[in-house]
Amino acid sequence: MLWVPGSDCGASPAAMEYVSTRGGARAVNFEGALLSGYAPDGGLFMPQCIPSLDRDTLRRWSSLSYPGLVKELCSLFIPAELVPRNALHGTSGDTGSSAIESVRGQKNVDIFVLLPKGLCTQIQELQMTTVIEDNVHVFAAHGNSDEIDEPIKELFADVDFAGKYNLMSLNSINWSRIMVQIAHYFYAYFQCAPSLDTTPLPVVEIVVPTGGGGNITAGCIAQKMGLPIRLVAVVNSNDIIHRTVQHGDFSLAESVKATLAPAMDIQEPYNVERILWLLSGSDSCQIKTLMEQFNTSKRLKLPEDLHRKLSETLGSCSASDEDIVGAMRRCWEENQYLLCPHSAVAAHYHYSQPHSIPRCCLAPASPAKFQDAVLRANLVPQIPPEITALTAMETRSNPLERGWDWAQVLRGRIEAVAQQWEAQAGSVCTPEQGGNTGQVVTPVCV
Repeated sequence: MLWVPGSDCGASPAAMEYVSTRGGARAVNFEGALLSGYAPDGGLFMPQCIPSLDRDTLRRWSSLSYPGLVKELCSLFIPAELVPRNALHGTSGDTGSSAIESVRGQKNVDIFVLLPKGLCTQIQELQMTTVIEDNVHVFAAHGNSDEIDEPIKELFADVDFAGKYNLMSLNSINWSRIMVQIAHYFYAYFQCAPSLDTTPLPVVEIVVPTGGGGNITAGCIAQKMGLPIRLVAVVNSNDIIHRTVQHGDFSLAESVKATLAPAMDIQEPYNVERILWLLSGSDSCQIKTLMEQFNTSKRLKLPEDLHRKLSETLGSCSASDEDIVGAMRRCWEENQYLLCPHSAVAAHYHYSQPHSIPRCCLAPASPAKFQDAVLRANLVPQIPPEITALTAMETRSNPLERGWDWAQVLRGRIEAVAQQWEAQAGSVCTPEQGGNTGQVVTPVCV
């Protein structure tokens, strides 16, 4: 196994450091990247170097189970002594409910989840609002997915506040989410590659339903590690990633469109910053300049060289609602397999584009959560009893109305929860004592 450094970072995971894509924050170790969100300079943490895998390693990994593959992959980025302590797992969509399930009822951790009110499906909302454990705090915001990301970013930019209350993120802002998703690509490749005994190794095309860009970022890293895959990012009518790949036009449309694939209704896919950083050769100065321009004007024309590298790395496609229901209907008619609308975005590409190499479409969610889309495709929803039971359960959430300072509302709630936690513990740890509350507070936006 070889190490391909962005800069000198040693020859083992123990020496691995994580740097901001914008270069204005100090490097941190894995634990520092894990227990964080945005870097203090507004960038996103990335490993300072990417390991390059040889054929022997790929052949050995090909016989592993999925959990075994995840363990091997993670060991490249995490010091060995930390691996047993991290219940790390990747989720494809439904970040809020997945994150809630991982910590509900746990001591010394509180989770704050922001959901875009009315822009998730009813079942998605119920999966979050029916959890009434004391350490779960759900906020129903009257805004879209891009808008609810702003207060999260603001809290992480306040380094003192983030440090005092141990803020971290569990969506793809957090490097650990990206890291675990890298395993998806290796697993898919080993399932689809006809043989690992040929030279060169066969190429597999992987089609990725894409919203915030976290999963496709993991694919780009897998590719950089030496996995012979061709990547296609497929979006819904919110097509900023498609326009960026095809034309170098990383610019906002007039508004976010509500579609049948709501988890992908995103106009500001923050993980594009990670992809551009990778393709720029870890040029944090260039990325800082480009992202500052985008943040100011919400428009960005990629430099020609960077756009060329992006278009060589990714293919792309955009699917309308009509395309989505068409793919759902065709998949059922041909295979008796019910797709969720996000999976159908990838299936649309498969049905519309011929291929001469093995192809894999990632399927991120259950159709049971998207009954309206299933009915729109003239299909019959398959609803498990545990999903049906949600409609009769007690719900709890906190409103975030338009016109409110959402970041300030969150600050107040986090401070109140921390004070309550300290009172229950019977002591208060002050900065002079060299510590903080000891509590992990996790804001998550979905």
